[in-house]
Amino acid sequence: MSIISAIKPTSGSWIRLVVWTQVVLGPAGLVAFLVSPTAGVVTGVALALVGLAANALAKASRKMDRIFAEELD
Repeated sequence: MSIISAIKPTSGSWIRLVVWTQVVLGPAGLVAFLVSPTAGVVTGVALALVGLAANALAKASRKMDRIFAEELD
């Protein structure tokens, strides 16, 4: 682990979380308003799972990039 990666801020993950929360609540609220509350909850849960999966894959990709960069140095 280099000194740069040790002091790199990790606040970017909170920003993504806030953005994904807005992305999930918007369509879920719209579906709940137009169709039914149950459909809105299902839509919200589905979008939240997609967001969590995308976030996990992005973190894994960054971690693998960091590992490969350290191995090649």
